[in-house]
Amino acid sequence: MRKSTPKPLVLMLFVVLVLSSCSIGSHLKKAVKVDDPFSAENERNFSGMVVTFFSLPEGESTLIRLPGGKKLLVDTGSAEDAEVLRSLLEERRVTKIDYVMLTNDQPAQAGGYAELAKTMQIDSVLLPKLTYATVLQTVPIQPDKKLVLLSAGDQYTLDESVVLTVLNPSEPLFLSPQDNSIVFSLRQDKLHYLFTSGVGEKAEERLLERYPQFLPAEVLKVAAQGSNQASTQPFLTKVDAQVAVIQTGKPFDQLKPGQAEIMERLGESWAETYVTSQRGTITVLSNGREYKVIEVEKKPKGG
Repeated sequence: MRKSTPKPLVLMLFVVLVLSSCSIGSHLKKAVKVDDPFSAENERNFSGMVVTFFSLPEGESTLIRLPGGKKLLVDTGSAEDAEVLRSLLEERRVTKIDYVMLTNDQPAQAGGYAELAKTMQIDSVLLPKLTYATVLQTVPIQPDKKLVLLSAGDQYTLDESVVLTVLNPSEPLFLSPQDNSIVFSLRQDKLHYLFTSGVGEKAEERLLERYPQFLPAEVLKVAAQGSNQASTQPFLTKVDAQVAVIQTGKPFDQLKPGQAEIMERLGESWAETYVTSQRGTITVLSNGREYKVIEVEKKPKGG
């Protein structure tokens, strides 16, 4: 004769199963990602492209998470930024970077690479073909890293809907190393981003002459940390950006004459301008048709 299971035990098993089911359902709900940037609560539940302009004390660094999941880090900030950059990447659970692009050999863009490479898995390093030997003299890139040399006019499909077009440097080279920085357009379906690194007025004039069709962009990474040696009015007029991001750790609260001039130019171009020293890290979620800007509240010093 088979013994029957006591009723209290049956009830307890039923409760456990219901709770487990709710837990699994809740987990699946959290794991669902959305394609609409305006429906996304944050970058983690968004399935499109995520472009994060980091707020660093000294230099520039931007993380691009492609829709397929691969990651491109544009510049690594300065050596003094290494700890902050590491923390920002950890917050986003980044343990591997598929591509690191060093737009030039200057401290504000490439100074943090050595420290980053100690703690982060990096597959490929993207360098300007015309000046890569100079970069290698300054930046200790390990021999096991795959080097990808970029030339003006080259196009690379990074993801199914994302194409990178290199616009600078080109021959003849400029005397200023900043003007020989990598400038590139990033197109995601119908949306465009323009990254201008540290270039100045002369490089902008050449870009206007040689690649005017690639300059218009919804989102602009402003050149040279907001220096008045760049972002000329003809260049800004051609780009016609809706959003402009100035990556600088230097305070814009009390504008110096040159900084005020840049903000005025951007205002005349009708660009909504974000300065990272004021507003913290800026993230743009985009699906190739629409985009949303998210501000990460800037922590007070010592906070």
